[in-house]
Amino acid sequence: MNKQHNKILQAMLAMVIITGVAANVAQAGESKEKEAKELKLFSQAKITLTEAIKAAEQKTGGKAMEAEVDDESDTVQFEIEILKDGKIHEALVDGKTGKVLKVSLDDDSNDSTENEKE
Repeated sequence: MNKQHNKILQAMLAMVIITGVAANVAQAGESKEKEAKELKLFSQAKITLTEAIKAAEQKTGGKAMEAEVDDESDTVQFEIEILKDGKIHEALVDGKTGKVLKVSLDDDSNDSTENEKE
């Protein structure tokens, strides 16, 4: 009985390890795909990340905390997190024109958005 119990435990442990390894391999593949997409988008940018940050700071009157390529877009856009008045805002900047496309309050409970009006 004890040997059978040990074999069952060993089999279950092996399944857990295999499942964990498979999940890590899948995550690594997704990370590489995400990175490749970000590099492709970034190479299409006509402005620098510094210029995108400056545009977002000027538009909002705040200070940049974080900036990255928006990998959820099909066109090159920079996603800039801005701190203003104790709140975090998210600005999307067009990577080709430098225009601030959208500014929104980065708060999961509040989906308010201030679209640029022109």
